[in-house]
Amino acid sequence: MVNVGDKKKCPECNNIGRVVWISQDKKIMGVQCPSHTFASRPKSKFGATVDPSTKTKENVVILTPVE
Repeated sequence: MVNVGDKKKCPECNNIGRVVWISQDKKIMGVQCPSHTFASRPKSKFGATVDPSTKTKENVVILTPVE
């Protein structure tokens, strides 16, 4: 049984995150990982002259099935 506030492994990077949401049917949970709160600069598919967004990703929640 998973509860909000439990520590779980992030499905994206395998760091330890915190469960912040559980669906009503208890099949999907939202894990907030501390390593996904930093700014990221994705590679641009429009060429080197286009500057990608540098907005900081805060409070990113990754949805994953309940184990």
